[in-house]
Amino acid sequence: MDFKTLKSELEKVYANISQQIDNNSMPEVQSLQEFTRLSRMMPMLAEDEWIGEAEDFAHLATQLLQAAKKNDFKTVVQLADSLDDAQRFCHKTFR
Repeated sequence: MDFKTLKSELEKVYANISQQIDNNSMPEVQSLQEFTRLSRMMPMLAEDEWIGEAEDFAHLATQLLQAAKKNDFKTVVQLADSLDDAQRFCHKTFR
């Protein structure tokens, strides 16, 4: 999978997850698993200058999945906010 395709797939899956959170619902584990899988691919395709941010993003995605599995909605919301912040920072810094 190339980077552009990966990014597109990540955005689709995350939009679904975000919508569920915005509706005060726990995201589906299947969606979170797919998001985590895709996020873990990011560092493999990342350029050297932003590989650290890609690794951090993948780690946050893993934590999000774990929090959802524990039915810890408060932490899910906090981690989703952290993922949003990480994405904005990366896009702002490395575009």
